Amino acid sequence: MVLVFSHSGFSDTDANGITLKNLLSAIDKEQKAQFYCDTATPDFTAAQQYFRVTDVQMLKAFFFRKSKHIFTAQQEQKKAAPVRKISGSLKKRKYNFFLKWLRERLWCISPWGHRALRSWITSLAPDAIVYMVGESHFMDKLVLKTCKRTKKPLILYHAEAYRIIDLNTRRGLDRAYYRKSQKLYARLNDLARLIIYQSEPLQVGYEAKYPHKAQTMLAYNPAQRLQIPYQPNHPLCITYFGNLGVGRHESLIETANILQKLDPELKIDVYGKALAQIEDALRACEGIRFHGFLEQEQLREIIAASDILLHVESFSPEIMPKLRFAFSTKIAQCLASGRCFLSYAPETAASSQYLRSVGAPIACDARQLEVLLSQMIADEALRKKSVEKCLRIAEKNHDLERTAVCVREAILRLG
Repeated sequence: MVLVFSHSGFSDTDANGITLKNLLSAIDKEQKAQFYCDTATPDFTAAQQYFRVTDVQMLKAFFFRKSKHIFTAQQEQKKAAPVRKISGSLKKRKYNFFLKWLRERLWCISPWGHRALRSWITSLAPDAIVYMVGESHFMDKLVLKTCKRTKKPLILYHAEAYRIIDLNTRRGLDRAYYRKSQKLYARLNDLARLIIYQSEPLQVGYEAKYPHKAQTMLAYNPAQRLQIPYQPNHPLCITYFGNLGVGRHESLIETANILQKLDPELKIDVYGKALAQIEDALRACEGIRFHGFLEQEQLREIIAASDILLHVESFSPEIMPKLRFAFSTKIAQCLASGRCFLSYAPETAASSQYLRSVGAPIACDARQLEVLLSQMIADEALRKKSVEKCLRIAEKNHDLERTAVCVREAILRLG
């Protein structure tokens, strides 16, 4: 039995949930259980047992309001009612470090069900503990306590750079919060038997800051190859899907304007959730058709009907330094899609360095972008060649079954 701790539950829609589900997919669902803290309903195709506590449930516990936390497939909780979410106005303040400190303290002292969780873990009798490292002090402490009680091997999975943030760039509560985060992580690092990294820059960054004796493994985001045959469109269908935050909409608008210059018939079809002001900016762009969020099954059909898939990152001076370790989960999906793929992102972004190293199409400035778009639009043979190259990259580095089996075998070898 593998017990997983993470903020996001296994999922087919949330990026972290998708990554974790794919990564552990070679382990039978009967042999997985998960503790998580978001509001998504349990995914019984990924695991059979769940313990879920949300922020709202944690707060309600102060007023002796009980909530259901344990979900099993045998109880057929697939139709469980969704729980209340934290106010959007509070979510916008997630970078307010006073609120971060307060949230962490409340999680530690709230009577949300610590004893019930201990009993649940005891009944599971896990053989290994997997922790998708986030930035929660509470979750760190919970994992440390669980390791101490169970004496089972700890596996850390890194998809973000939360614990290698340069403290010299931070001030006040922000600096204090991340200093505490790094101290807690140092304890986790000392306990870990296996550490899995999503990308090479993350591995280099963590190992430079936290020397360890644990085994290590590089596991790029896995993705399943799209089996739907490609049918060309006229005019070409150019698609962007995924996160529209962190300045990505500005790069999309820039790309759309270049497309319009090359061919006024061409537009970018954009799919994803967006804040109202970002949605307004996208809708105001002549070269963009904004469609909003789609579920994974619908999105698969959109990808299959596309000629070119785009990935973009922000070129804002404030955001670019944060891209040093950023590796979008959708890159693997695009590479494995059997469709032409083009990335427009700063040279210093982790995704750019990776794509350049494997020979995938990438533009790192507006001039390169215009040249590549012009070539891809005009030359069908070039698009086919690009597809073949991307599929080879996906097969080598992002094959879902091979990656999941490697992760499973690495965990089993820990005994």
